[in-house]
Amino acid sequence: MTRDTSRRRIPRSLGVLAAVLALGGGLAGGRSPAGENRSWDGSAAARYLDGRATDWFAFSGAGRGRGQDRVSCLSCHTLLPYALGRPVLRRLNGDNPPSDLENRVLVEVRRRVAHWEELDTPRFKLFYDFDDVKKVESRGTEAVLSAWVLARDDRNRGLTSPSAETRRALDHLWATQLLEGPEKGSWPWLNFGLGPWESERSHYQGAAVAAIAVGTAGVDPSPQDPARPPARLDLLRGYLRSRFDSQDLHNRIWTLWASTTLDGLLSTAEHDQLIKQILAKQRDDGGWCLATLGNYKRLDGTPQPSTSDGYATGLVLHVLQLAGLGRDHPAVAKGLAWLRGHQQPSGAWQAQSINKQRDPQSNAGKFMSDAATAFAILALDQPGPSRAGPRD
Repeated sequence: MTRDTSRRRIPRSLGVLAAVLALGGGLAGGRSPAGENRSWDGSAAARYLDGRATDWFAFSGAGRGRGQDRVSCLSCHTLLPYALGRPVLRRLNGDNPPSDLENRVLVEVRRRVAHWEELDTPRFKLFYDFDDVKKVESRGTEAVLSAWVLARDDRNRGLTSPSAETRRALDHLWATQLLEGPEKGSWPWLNFGLGPWESERSHYQGAAVAAIAVGTAGVDPSPQDPARPPARLDLLRGYLRSRFDSQDLHNRIWTLWASTTLDGLLSTAEHDQLIKQILAKQRDDGGWCLATLGNYKRLDGTPQPSTSDGYATGLVLHVLQLAGLGRDHPAVAKGLAWLRGHQQPSGAWQAQSINKQRDPQSNAGKFMSDAATAFAILALDQPGPSRAGPRD
């Protein structure tokens, strides 16, 4: 099921290089189209993300560990998006060096990677440890997210090979991969029944994120490199391929992202069909709505949001551009126009919870907008190779 690249208009090696560089903000020293005469406010977006990171670090419920080893949970909704989007804004805004908040995220991740075997102790504490199942899920989820954050930071710093910290994080990633059972090839993943990142269906998404982390690291693909063991990679590819058809569109979008960094995940036909399916979900106003990317049901019985949102639109446009659609593609251009026109005075892009109706001014009510803002930034900054679209 290895993808046939003979018909691609862009050489695979160049396409992957462009994708990896863009993923890590690796276009440092150059200027992206978003940085040239952009019509959105990067400084306001930076203030919003910095404010939300500050709020999360101050939130007692996110604290883990004691004393100098106390950290904040690397949340999928706030700190992880912060680590993805804030370095891009720093480059676009001409800010140098990294902010104290950016450094704090990295310092905390590196500290936990270095003390991996001690996480299940009062000194450090796993992210969730109230039962044995959550301990396993926490370790697997943290292993994947830590590797991704550190691999991206390597790219942000212009490194051409993984740092020692990233290699150590990759060791932990492979050590927590499931080697038996029905989810063989994937990772234990936190499940709180909350979409889109912490539910039963998020298990598959976690494996896609692991593939993105490994691909972003760009380690030597030779069999001798322990950071990229062929047998483990084959298990990961097999897991993502065998379950691809049964996934909702949101998960398949993450697999499309993963396929831009790691070969052998999608055939050419699957790649092109998926892009058509994604484009078919674009709304008349140019955006996408998360609730239409999966069969989500709110726990409180309230109706799902039915309007375009920043998270779905930002994620889709970022991934479509990585997958080969240029900014001049009509659907991409229309979507980017939606993003430029929907930044809020706060600097954020808005999105709503698919789990329950929340007060948009509350801490939890801002979670989806935290992620939306980071992904909108990635989409607006992503130049992407030019390609007309999927072939008929």
